Amino acid sequence: MKSVSAVEFRQGVRQFRDVISTLSDEQRADVATMCGGPEVLDALFEERGVGIGRFAALMGLPATTVRHLLREDLLHPMRVNGKFRFLLHNVIELRGVQQWQAVGLTLEDARAFLDAQGLLGLVAQGGTMFSVQREAPAPEALPALKADVLARLGGAIRSLEDRHVALGQQLERARALERMVQENAFGQSGSGAPPA
Repeated sequence: MKSVSAVEFRQGVRQFRDVISTLSDEQRADVATMCGGPEVLDALFEERGVGIGRFAALMGLPATTVRHLLREDLLHPMRVNGKFRFLLHNVIELRGVQQWQAVGLTLEDARAFLDAQGLLGLVAQGGTMFSVQREAPAPEALPALKADVLARLGGAIRSLEDRHVALGQQLERARALERMVQENAFGQSGSGAPPA
């Protein structure tokens, strides 16, 4: 977790608010939707910041879940005077974890995807991506970090491929069952009505 002073944090929140204020109404509405609603977006503009309990409530989760994701290094809030303060990038991190878990991936697999996204952002932004979420790795550490992320990403992709095959099989079974019920229910093709 990156530690910043209260002054730096407030400046960061103001900059975030300024960037969002330049968006069109439609774009701002999209950001609010992605966050979970305008009240969540507005809370992220508060200069004192959003702590664990409030962030959990805004996300519709128990605080214990947020703490667990912190321990698992899947959320990277700022530390201001020793306290966690959550921003938009934490909403994005959380939604990413939830999306990967929704398709049945483990937290370790989700971490591989999130780390790969962070690494891609780090390279694309000339080393600034991790400055928001985490301390940037030293340039000489990037090859090893890339190799590690790629290895874990490969494992997560194989897990997704296995799930894809299993879901395809389940889908075919469900479709077959649907056809059988439609064609053979109560001895009448397609009507579904019981015999008189």
